[in-house]
Amino acid sequence: MKVYLISNNLVVQNISYESDDSLEQKRINRPLSIEGEQKAEKLGKVLDIDAIYSSNYASAISTAKYLSREKDLPIYIDAALADAKIGDPGKYNIKMLRYMQERNFDYKFPEGESLNETRVRIAKSIDKILLKEECDVAIFTHKRAILSYLTGITKQGFNLDSRLLLTYNDCAIIDDTEKDLDIIAIEFANKKIVDITALDL
Repeated sequence: MKVYLISNNLVVQNISYESDDSLEQKRINRPLSIEGEQKAEKLGKVLDIDAIYSSNYASAISTAKYLSREKDLPIYIDAALADAKIGDPGKYNIKMLRYMQERNFDYKFPEGESLNETRVRIAKSIDKILLKEECDVAIFTHKRAILSYLTGITKQGFNLDSRLLLTYNDCAIIDDTEKDLDIIAIEFANKKIVDITALDL
């Protein structure tokens, strides 16, 4: 059984909000960019799976819809697959949060989530999926959520740019540099991980 963790990072950047929605709500509602839609459509034609799960973010659902249409499968929405909660940054910014969290997996802003807290949440959700499914599954979630989950099952180090680097069997799986699309394939046997690979589209 394979589980594909997928994050489409191509979202619309030039949005101005007239409402007082929270930062977290804005992240949930942010749509894919045109390029993001194109990547999602291409992904829908190449990935061979039998079940689809997604976070409740617009970008994740919009990415999953192409695969759902191609395979004629429903999308199961699970809010527990959401991205790591930022919380209240105060006088700091998200770049600083990422820097600190890469070096301390328990660090978080007030009302936010640490990488360790996000890892536990995502792992519980994936464990539930593993109990329910016995087929190959696509899980549409988010970069930080994937990174958090993988910290529990990979080795950690830093790349030449001093960004967090996660490896499995001496192969780079993910780092905190920006990619258009992150696809991590995790192979399970008897509910245990036997291989992890990073895929390119």
